[in-house]
Amino acid sequence: MRKILFFICIINFHNAKSQTLEEKIAEKACECLETKSKITDDVHRDCITKSMTEVVFSEKDIKNREAMNTVDGIKSLFRKINDILPETCDNLREQKSEEKKTLFYLKSQNENAQNAYIIAKDLMDANKYELAIEGLLMSIKSDPKFVLAYDDLAVCYRQLKEYDKAIKYYKKSLEIYPEGNFALMNIAVVYSLKSDFKTVIEYYEKLKKYHPKDAEGYFGAGKNYFLTDDYERALNNIFIAHRIYTNEKSDYIKDSEQLIKIMYQKLKQENKEDLFRKIAENNDIKLN
Repeated sequence: MRKILFFICIINFHNAKSQTLEEKIAEKACECLETKSKITDDVHRDCITKSMTEVVFSEKDIKNREAMNTVDGIKSLFRKINDILPETCDNLREQKSEEKKTLFYLKSQNENAQNAYIIAKDLMDANKYELAIEGLLMSIKSDPKFVLAYDDLAVCYRQLKEYDKAIKYYKKSLEIYPEGNFALMNIAVVYSLKSDFKTVIEYYEKLKKYHPKDAEGYFGAGKNYFLTDDYERALNNIFIAHRIYTNEKSDYIKDSEQLIKIMYQKLKQENKEDLFRKIAENNDIKLN
């Protein structure tokens, strides 16, 4: 088989899509936040304020500039920016997810729950999953909000190939902590074992939403879109995953490279090589 080499260049482009005043300011604020090593409340407020001033006073539309003419107008605009910023700014969304992780991925404050959990973890390490389940059920009975115990219950049932029960407890975990990357990633894996690729994709899309800098969401989504013959979404996602792995110098870069080659060969066999190149261009990637 002829060796395939992909030379990838990132091409920056300007999004010319019409934007509202709030969206323009949010985009500018995101650019500001991306330059900061840590996003504190002061940094967050300063970036919004500076971006508001810069964007509003560069507006040709007088009505837009009027937003800065009164205190109430400034406060109203600030609130709108603050509301949409987490949905438009990956850095902020990622930080909020990380902050929540420190709240939910920690030991139980209930002594009985924590003691039962510790014993159950030892049993899991010894591959005694049935006994571990008993301990974990005791743990969540004492602390019904104990995310780690729900996650490990799901792990035990997955090891026992009781996939429906594993799904049940991953869902319980996600009811408490919807952004939980462990549960999102692993419930997707369990659904893949049941060949329910549509649901797999739904959970990987959620993982991408809450953890936009985590390559696993894009890689998992890309692989499963490929299995459902949705080549465009498959390539879009796998290119992003490969970029993240490359930037992080991750060992998983070999996996994304291999999947890209498999996708290329599949599309080539189906006389869709042009589609491969088109999707690469749509992702601002040039292949030579």
